[in-house]
Amino acid sequence: MQQHSHPDYLELEQVLGRAEAVAGAAEVHGLLCGLLCAAGRLVEKTWLVQVFADADNRSVAFQQGRAAVQRLAAWTVEALNDPVLGMDLLLPDDDQPLAERTAALGEWCQGYLLGLAAGGVDQDALLTEDIAELIHDFTEISQAGFDVDAANDDDEAAFCDVVEYVRVGVLLIYDELQPLQAAPRLQ
Repeated sequence: MQQHSHPDYLELEQVLGRAEAVAGAAEVHGLLCGLLCAAGRLVEKTWLVQVFADADNRSVAFQQGRAAVQRLAAWTVEALNDPVLGMDLLLPDDDQPLAERTAALGEWCQGYLLGLAAGGVDQDALLTEDIAELIHDFTEISQAGFDVDAANDDDEAAFCDVVEYVRVGVLLIYDELQPLQAAPRLQ
């Protein structure tokens, strides 16, 4: 199986901007993760409408954007199915301002929640208490603000903790909604 390389956040952000996507890199990755958790697979026509709602699908920029999201989708499928929990959230690099990374995390969570909904997960459905709590927390994170003047090392550590919470939460939701099939037994 071909191993897809980790996508470059800034490069994807630029490609999506040129393609007139309705969302940035973090939100698109969240959307793909949400769709995968909800449906167990990614159907291009589902995410295509969500990412490029009114874009001119004949333009070169659109075709490049579509190809970039296809690569991101392939990487996302691999990452979510990585047996050593290798899935990472696609966010700006650590050298970017904390306010920018925090905003991107909020966008990631917005995309994730949209992906769950578009994939058929009803938040009022009979979800386990843990999954319902994670979805509630992701909703809160998606609306979080950040005070730039107060940025310090504690804020950086807190941000890293929240990113890890979201990452592990996504893996738990994926495992709950898309359990692995048991290996067939020899008889």
